[in-house]
Amino acid sequence: MYYSPDIDTKKIYYLKRKERLNKDFEWTKENVQNLRELNAGLSEMQNKLVEEIKEVYAVFSNLKNKMTFLVGFKVIGKISFEKTILAEYDELENLTAEQKKTYRKWDEISYYSLDELEAWQLIFDSKSCDFLPLSKTRITQHSNCWQLKLPDDEDDFLFCSYLSHFIKHNKTFSYQDLCECNAEDFSLEISVVLNHDVSEFSRFSDCLPYREDDFISQMLEDRQSVLDKGFEWNVTNIYKILEVNSWLWKKTDEMKKYMSELCDAFKKLSKTNSRFKEYSIDEQIEYQGSQANDIATLEVQKQLSRCAGFHFYHLSCSTDRPEIKDNWHDDKDLNWNFEVFRNHLSDEQQEIRFHYFMHTIFVDDGIYSFEDLVRMREEDFKVCLVIEF
Repeated sequence: MYYSPDIDTKKIYYLKRKERLNKDFEWTKENVQNLRELNAGLSEMQNKLVEEIKEVYAVFSNLKNKMTFLVGFKVIGKISFEKTILAEYDELENLTAEQKKTYRKWDEISYYSLDELEAWQLIFDSKSCDFLPLSKTRITQHSNCWQLKLPDDEDDFLFCSYLSHFIKHNKTFSYQDLCECNAEDFSLEISVVLNHDVSEFSRFSDCLPYREDDFISQMLEDRQSVLDKGFEWNVTNIYKILEVNSWLWKKTDEMKKYMSELCDAFKKLSKTNSRFKEYSIDEQIEYQGSQANDIATLEVQKQLSRCAGFHFYHLSCSTDRPEIKDNWHDDKDLNWNFEVFRNHLSDEQQEIRFHYFMHTIFVDDGIYSFEDLVRMREEDFKVCLVIEF
């Protein structure tokens, strides 16, 4: 097997560990029975996940009647892994050397397979009122994992979609590790997302930029550098920059309003439905260009949106922290117009308070140029949210 030099040495250790352990592994009756029990437990969990996704969809469909901003939401369901013994060890003050070794093993083999395991997800789209095509396949699909090389008299059962995916795509779980797992090591995760680019074919993340590869990012950074060098700080362009800044403050007010309404709704719902007692909400502003212009085709617009660091400005709240804090703007004397912007503003314009988005996206980020900024449309600024239960 070829290992990229970019992979850290610890990951290489676990990749080789899996190869080594699998080579000498024997499928005893006990090991096969453990696998059967794991498959049965995960099959039940997968069915439960489908039902819970439908329940959350029904609740949010009702909320949408009053909160029209929820139009187009998606419900995402995943099954996550964390060995139960880790939680037990977290409660202990002093771990033995053997306990530390066990903790490290389970923590690290799951960490190094996280991206692949989280790619399995079920997505329910409120626009079509149904699961997306790949999700439908995952719900009904059962398969026999030939790569396990089970004994001929033990290959008479089919694996549920999630366990099949787990076996095929994880990078660091050996067969022995798999046989030491049980259904209690897995848990259901459900989230509701709005205006995020959610794909059935890749892991969805609410906190990291979707950089497809370093080449595209570098290309966009070079593009920004060229366009910024030729940018004219004339009256028309400065006026447009100030206008975009005002749009961002309006979007921020919308974010706070949406959060407040959702928190109030969850508080009421929690009285009859325990699911809504524990929640977290994270929101950010994104620019999702929907029209080509003279410097960016629609495809370039999409690449800009995917690669921009919109997550650097976000608001969040949860059951434990219901107050909505905007740490970037708490200091009323702090104006994010310093560096580039301030140098080109009149004394009167310098008194206008600049939003943090203006600084982090157009000065620090290296993706959008000032030429892109002055071509932006108000309707293409979106409030994107993720609600987790």
